Amino acid sequence: MRLQWIKWIVIISLQFLFVKVGNSQVQENQIVSVKGENIYKNTLLACEKLELGKAIKPGMRVGILVNSDFEVKGAYVNPDITLAVIKICVDAGANEVVALQNIKPEYWERSSLFAQHSEALKKVRCVEANTFPSVFDSVNFVKLDTVPGALHLKNIEVVKEVFDVDFFINISIAKHHASTILTNAMKNMMGLGTRNFGVTFHLNGPQRNDPEFLATCIAELNLIRKPDFIVSDVTEVITTNGPNGPGELIKPMIIVAGKDVVAVDVYCAKVIGFDPEKIPTISKGFELGLGEKDLNGFKLLELQQ
Repeated sequence: MRLQWIKWIVIISLQFLFVKVGNSQVQENQIVSVKGENIYKNTLLACEKLELGKAIKPGMRVGILVNSDFEVKGAYVNPDITLAVIKICVDAGANEVVALQNIKPEYWERSSLFAQHSEALKKVRCVEANTFPSVFDSVNFVKLDTVPGALHLKNIEVVKEVFDVDFFINISIAKHHASTILTNAMKNMMGLGTRNFGVTFHLNGPQRNDPEFLATCIAELNLIRKPDFIVSDVTEVITTNGPNGPGELIKPMIIVAGKDVVAVDVYCAKVIGFDPEKIPTISKGFELGLGEKDLNGFKLLELQQ
């Protein structure tokens, strides 16, 4: 068990070093957005412009983390987006797509494209043990005493397979959150942890649901494994009463793709009318070296179909 723990620490340490170096690379500094009514086709186009299909090599195991476990429209990722990402992975020759948080059957059934993707979905395997509220077990989760670069994360419980997949895609939705203002790519990483661990983010600060402490923990959680690719749903989203809703629903009808988790959150926040400077996770993520909050140095490709 001790050797296994050391293995995870080594993996996370390498990820941490890559985050520090990777954000200076030119290819990281690009965000693609596609606006239009056809959510599925727009997702394919956004991913194509950032060459997701070329990044996934035949035989890879691809991990996806999807914000799917909500009931109210505007609170969960539109399933057409997830189906489009899966199609790209399968067409590229991925051996398996691992949903790192369980995706329930009714999620897929919300899409009119569900039936025609039945073959592609056979390649998808869910970590069923990570169904909210998930409970630690030694088969599906790993406990880490500490995380390199993180001051507040102790004894964390996260899905083991996030370290085992060859390519990791974070599929989030930009919406309101009562404590952190915005929940999007950075906060979506909480889906990797157990319920018990997630509760500590809300309770272990100076006060219950302390925004500063919660934001710091969320940012630090992003140190465990840097997503290789991010797709964010900014099509129909709630801007009040999040994250569960129902709330005020707006329809920007935009798909956003990128590789810099902080920059993607900044861009999406602006789309839905939130001030990035007032979102604590963005400031904390930038301070940790997870990404850039100034988009002036980014190549922004904004398309409309």
